[in-house]
Amino acid sequence: MEQLATLVSSNAPPSHLFEALSLYEHEACLISEGSGYPGTGGGDPTLLSTFYSSFFLVHLLTDQVPEARALTKRMPGSLIHQDSSLQNCLTLLRAVWQTQVEQVYRILRQCPWPEVLQPLVRRYESFYQDKTLISVSTSYEAIRLSTAAKYLGLDEQSAEQEDPNIIANFTKCGWTWDPETKLLHPKPIVVSPMDNQSSNGIRGAMKMLGTSGSLS
Repeated sequence: MEQLATLVSSNAPPSHLFEALSLYEHEACLISEGSGYPGTGGGDPTLLSTFYSSFFLVHLLTDQVPEARALTKRMPGSLIHQDSSLQNCLTLLRAVWQTQVEQVYRILRQCPWPEVLQPLVRRYESFYQDKTLISVSTSYEAIRLSTAAKYLGLDEQSAEQEDPNIIANFTKCGWTWDPETKLLHPKPIVVSPMDNQSSNGIRGAMKMLGTSGSLS
């Protein structure tokens, strides 16, 4: 458990986390099939929950959504029914799969995640914001500020009031704001494949979304 906690709280690139956790899955299967855990016949439910939840989040962090879905099929069934973290993972997967943007942010921010998983939850939230911003920047020629804020998990009420901090989050990326039409005009954001696989994504390069009070 100590080794796992150290690994998931590290600043290692997501691809490295995925490779490291992949090596543990066979051992996790053996543990789940062992003795000492009612319902699954396996041992140490906390360790199993932490491993599978961490591995699931790293799948999402490396943009492997179909593979994350496959992983949920390999998790011990009885453990899923009893463990809140794994249930959160399933709910999050459904929201990501169905592109329910507001639900994704709600699950990440409001569901009870154990302390050991918090670093991965925060990293995925940042990654999801970056990925969504890139998608929106190439999908719209013009967009309402409140709609753009929704996609980024920002405060929509502040956006409705044309909060300068909300507007600045987008203009820092090269977007333009038209105060007469009250529309944002996105500028397509292009990142290299290496940057796109980073949990920091374009946030590190543009240092956006860092304005105090801008997040809902």
